[in-house]
Amino acid sequence: MKHTNTPFDHPLRWLLASLCLSAVLHTPAGAEIYKWTDAAGEVQYTQVPPPGGVKTEEIQGAPPPADNPDEAGDQLQQEVEAMNETLAEDERESKEKALREEIDDAYERNCTTSKNNLAKLQEGGRKRYLTPDGKVTHLTEEQRQQRINEAKDQIDEFCKP
Repeated sequence: MKHTNTPFDHPLRWLLASLCLSAVLHTPAGAEIYKWTDAAGEVQYTQVPPPGGVKTEEIQGAPPPADNPDEAGDQLQQEVEAMNETLAEDERESKEKALREEIDDAYERNCTTSKNNLAKLQEGGRKRYLTPDGKVTHLTEEQRQQRINEAKDQIDEFCKP
């Protein structure tokens, strides 16, 4: 049987073909990707930096494939856990912020109420008050002074300087 020559019979041709193929198929995993907003307000993603003076955000590309799939799975699991921890931390911070705002609002309402109570107590004339059992009563001067002092204490407690 007669052997026919093919273009790949020579080892250097194999090497050259392999290099050409790898150059064509190679896409760098660590290539930089830029996120930026153009003049029209549209978000753009490019591999080349935008025109000068434009604020960009560099986005990390996908990691290269792992040599060991088990290690890749472990690494992915660790990344997922880290993301979950970050989300849990963000949620905790968000809840704390909401609680602080709620407390601040309550202090502001109590401050306003205390100032209004003090203003009413300092007005002239006899003050009538409704008791919890639905009866109307008048404060003595001593009771009025005591309530004025209590209102001032509440203002000190609830009103920010």
